[in-house]
Formats: sequence, C-alpha cells, structure tokens
Amino acid sequence: MISRPVALTALALVGCGGPSAPVAPSPEPSAGAAPTASATAAPVAEPAPDAGASVKPEEPAPKEDTSGTARERLMRAHFKEVNALRKAVIDGAMSATIGPAETLGNTTALGTIPPKWQPSLDALSAAAKRFGQSPDLPAAAAAIADIGVACGSCHKTGGGPKVQVESPPAADKTVAGQMKRHAWATERMWDGLYGPSDAAWKAGADALSADPFPKEVLAKGGVHARSAASRFTGLVPTMTGKKTPEERAKLYAELLETCSACHMATRGGKK
Repeated sequence: MISRPVALTALALVGCGGPSAPVAPSPEPSAGAAPTASATAAPVAEPAPDAGASVKPEEPAPKEDTSGTARERLMRAHFKEVNALRKAVIDGAMSATIGPAETLGNTTALGTIPPKWQPSLDALSAAAKRFGQSPDLPAAAAAIADIGVACGSCHKTGGGPKVQVESPPAADKTVAGQMKRHAWATERMWDGLYGPSDAAWKAGADALSADPFPKEVLAKGGVHARSAASRFTGLVPTMTGKKTPEERAKLYAELLETCSACHMATRGGKK
C-alpha cells in the first residue's frame, strides 16, 4: 500500500472515519457594537426535575480542531470527507454521499488560506456540490474523479503529499483474496490521481491487469454483474496509457461505475 505522508497519515487516517472538518470560531463583536438580544436577555430558570428522577448529564461539546497548521487542518477535514464519498459511490450507496459532500463543499470554515490554493478549492467545492443535485451513478463517479483532480492540482502547488508504493496483497484464488487485490489496486489508482503519483497509478493498473474478475461473483450478480465485468475488462488494458489528470479522471470515474454496478448487482441492489 501507499504510505501517506505524516500530514495525511498521522492527521487524517480514515477507515471512512476520522476527524471532522474544523469549525470556524465565532467572530468577536466589534468595538462599540450593541450587544445582541441573546447576550442581554435575563437567564431563564430551568424547571426542577421530579423528585427521584435521574438527570442525564449533558455531554460536552466536541472541541474545535485547531491543532497544526492551516494546511494540516485542511488535509484532515478533506481527507475524511473525500474518502467517505468514495466509499459511498463504490458501494452504490448514493444516499450516503449527501452529508460528506455538503461538508466538503463548504470551504468557508477553513478561514484564510494561501491564495495559490484557491483555484483548486473552488474546483473541489464545485464538484462536491454536484452531489446535492441528485446525480445518477455516472455523474457521481465523475464528480469524485473531478475532486481527485482538484486535490492533485493543489498538492502539486503545495508540494505534497509524497507517496511510496509497496507490494500488493498476495494473490490467491478465493473471492475474498481477489476482491482485496481489486480494492488495493483501485486505492492505488486514486492515489495516482489525487497525489498525484505516476508510480501509484501504474501499480494499481498493473495489479488489475494481473487479476481477473472472480467467476463466482459474476454468477451471483447475474447479467448486471457480467455487464460490469465486461466493461471492467475493456478498461484495464487502457489504464497505463492514461498520462494526464483529465485522462486518468475519466478512466477512474468509469472504473468506479463498474465497481458500484457490480456491488449493487451482487447485493440485489439493496444499499
């Protein structure tokens, strides 16, 4: 697998989980400004609980994530939401894209950022907001790919992350083993797109080329799984020839479509 840089690995580990996007602090009132109604209103007494009733203590509010540099906070927030979006699309769970997309598309909480980041953030925000327009699977996959291009553009400008490619999981004949290698390969291709990294893209493409589609999966998924597999088989030989971010984004979007379509077929479309 690819070892994320410290700024990503230590700060933004996601098993489709991880730290939430930072919340911008409330602005301080300007000097001489009139206090708001909420600031001047007399406190309202809470009714006393019934005798003997248990009172559940309030849970403390989550602390604002202010650690690290602006760049590190941005990476933590975006890494979590992007991975949640990708997982939802790969699983065919379109309804699960809405929350992460809304958070990802709102860049106002990031505060002041270096001007050279702005074009990439604008592109990322625009792609994320497409999920709120009820996209079909091809449109959702294309939006994910465009997010990858936006991330890659910003990373090239900022000089990171640096990715290193390790060996794929050992090949075996079980469905679980083959799917594990497919997952590893698609992750490497994503790393190649958003890193960006030529070595990661090639590693993913090579792993998919050497690993056929499991016949057991095709039998279970019926015609829809076989259709997705046929499309997948046609895409694989073209992967290593894609050199530009735009070419890779288009192919990656098509790859996500085949993954999602097959997953929905083998699960009876229940996601």
